[in-house]
Amino acid sequence: MIARLCLLSLALAFSLRADSDVLGQGDFRYRVVPDWGSEALAKVQVKNGHAVAVDAQGRLFFLTDDARNNVIVLDTQSGALIRHWTARMPGAHGLALVKEKDREVLFITDTALHEVRKLTLDGEELARYPWPQSSGLYKKADDYRPSKILHHPDGRLWIFDGYGKDYIHEYQPDGSYLRSWGGNLGTGENQLIHWGPHGGGLDLRDSAKPIIIVAMSDQQEIKSFNLEGQFLSKHAFPGGNPRDFVPFGDHALVPHLGDQWPKDRNAPGFISVVDRDLKVVSNIGAPPAVYQSGKLQPMRSDGKTFIHPHGVTVDAAGNLFVAQFSSPSAPLLKLERLR
Repeated sequence: MIARLCLLSLALAFSLRADSDVLGQGDFRYRVVPDWGSEALAKVQVKNGHAVAVDAQGRLFFLTDDARNNVIVLDTQSGALIRHWTARMPGAHGLALVKEKDREVLFITDTALHEVRKLTLDGEELARYPWPQSSGLYKKADDYRPSKILHHPDGRLWIFDGYGKDYIHEYQPDGSYLRSWGGNLGTGENQLIHWGPHGGGLDLRDSAKPIIIVAMSDQQEIKSFNLEGQFLSKHAFPGGNPRDFVPFGDHALVPHLGDQWPKDRNAPGFISVVDRDLKVVSNIGAPPAVYQSGKLQPMRSDGKTFIHPHGVTVDAAGNLFVAQFSSPSAPLLKLERLR
């Protein structure tokens, strides 16, 4: 009898310990894969993890701001190093992997060089987008510090000046400048407050109403605009610091750099899963979201899962890959989705 009770106690303890490793709630639960990619990353130099993307072959592209090797390519299953290369970009920050006709290409923003570069998946430079001098909104290139690129299937681009003057610049498929909005342009909610438009996403799930989502980082909110830059709506994310918006299926991922950022720049972050209405349905690395009378209550990290999650992507199996800023002990994480 005593032996049986001991076995039951051990089983219960194991079950509780296993449950404590589960992150998220509802249909979006995950577990960190221990030491995934650590052997590969030990072979290269990593300064800060900034962004991640998965190509059609299932390879992970990990962007860092170490100019010795800006792009590290890993196997999404094993975490093995496939290759790494440099674009010689010391301020590499935003990464977009897009399909162009019969090939995939990368767009990378650089906050230090004040430009965006277009490259092949092997690192061959195809084009550069310098500071938008023709917009008349800047006195010098140093005022422009692009953080994010959105790419439309028809070839149009939107470049977020998230660390400069908070404008969003649209480019035509041939690379020519078209228009700017946000920043101090327009009135009311059409403007974007400083330290606001850090990242975002192009939401094409409703083809009749395409939307640009802007993650307003330090403003603790997400704003929606039409493709011409007219304000549609906004949603508060108290206690968060939404750095990006990554659509997948009927949902999207929102990484929060820290739960008290910028008041406490050492505060750890978490990741929210939101539905089409931008309602939080799962918090990864944080307690469940609580709504009172339809209003989201302040959220807070669990203080142990993430350091500063900056970029996130999802593979075909639903697993997450997280790039972390200012996190030398864990610049890149893989989270396995639990079914």
